[in-house]
Amino acid sequence: MSQEPTAKRGCSGGNAVAFAVDRLSDLPDGLLHTIMSFLPAPQVVQTSVLSRRWRDLWRSTPCISIEQRDFQITTGSERHQREEKWRKLENFTTNFLLFHNNVAFLDKFRVCGNASGANALHLRYVDRWVRRGIKYCPQVLEILISSSCPLIPFPHMGASSCRLRRLYLFGLHLNNQFTDLLCFGCPVLQDLELRRCTHVFQEFKSHTLKRLVIDVCGNLTGALVVITAPCLAYLRLGISSRCYSNGISIFETASIVKASIHLLCLGEIFSLKHQRHLLGNLCNVPNLELSGFHTMALLVEESVEFPIFTGLKTLSLEQCFLDKCDLNNKLDALGSFVQNAPCLEKLTLTCCMFEVESEKEGQLMRKNIILQRQDQNTFWCLKLKFIEVVYEEDHDHQLVELLWGIGRRLPDASIILTNYFMD
Repeated sequence: MSQEPTAKRGCSGGNAVAFAVDRLSDLPDGLLHTIMSFLPAPQVVQTSVLSRRWRDLWRSTPCISIEQRDFQITTGSERHQREEKWRKLENFTTNFLLFHNNVAFLDKFRVCGNASGANALHLRYVDRWVRRGIKYCPQVLEILISSSCPLIPFPHMGASSCRLRRLYLFGLHLNNQFTDLLCFGCPVLQDLELRRCTHVFQEFKSHTLKRLVIDVCGNLTGALVVITAPCLAYLRLGISSRCYSNGISIFETASIVKASIHLLCLGEIFSLKHQRHLLGNLCNVPNLELSGFHTMALLVEESVEFPIFTGLKTLSLEQCFLDKCDLNNKLDALGSFVQNAPCLEKLTLTCCMFEVESEKEGQLMRKNIILQRQDQNTFWCLKLKFIEVVYEEDHDHQLVELLWGIGRRLPDASIILTNYFMD
């Protein structure tokens, strides 16, 4: 295609007119589509006015991203203003998908919006967009719908899931068909991320998943949830007080390189038994992050069946040991757990042992502190060389007590002190 002049400049001395060259339009379609993939959908369409070369490129872009924020729809605006912006969003998206002529498959389809305050008609439009995007058989599918109303059900994908490699869902309801989709309908799915979704099934089963994130999802069955993914390399669980009150079991964990388990309910609903059981499932994981676990869940002597963490190399504990147990018991639990990890090399404690509370009126700070040397257990972990303690503030000399206690119980490790609010 011939190059179009985009600018004209007269040369001094009456020389011939020179034309600036549109080098960007000389790039192949694939590279231009890559550039367009970083743009929101309205700007993708606006590129059609750049030149004749760009006029129809948006119709074949392999990445479609529909985001409510691009139309400035906010819950704080007046109702008539929201309705007008919703109409613009609906008209644009409907026409964009209608005139998109990608005869091949999409690389990525994304819909992101806030349905809080939206009416039933708006939600029907969103559902249509999702279904239309699924028909393009995308490799990456991201549906993020924040809503205060009943969650939008995730539609049946059918054969459209054959190319799916990444699935990210936020704020959707998943029915029993989702189990079959994971197990049989997604032959190349490697990355599954579910946040603030609800589901009515008890098993996550996939033979291809390598990354799994389940964060603050509601289990409407109330039963034990089972995860079976023999190829899984990364696992993250965010367990709130509204879900998984009957525990989680993880099978075939030999491939997991890193697991991150966050008890957002701080153990209030997820019982000590469930905490112990979950830890037992992860005894082969080399890199483990735990948050919200209670003292007695980590105290080895309380259970003769507590596992040996043979492959554990790095352990990060955040907001653990925040229950009412005595500090000595907490440190004994920490030491016994570490001693059960003979290959552990680094331990990180972030805001553990003490809850950060502002000083109450009339509360007296201790003028001195007595550090006991006798009658303290000593634990041995030969490969543990570094213990990093990340703290927010030292209230009432608690940090001094903590460092002293750790040094007495794990004497072979160097202790690194880091302020939480400083890089």
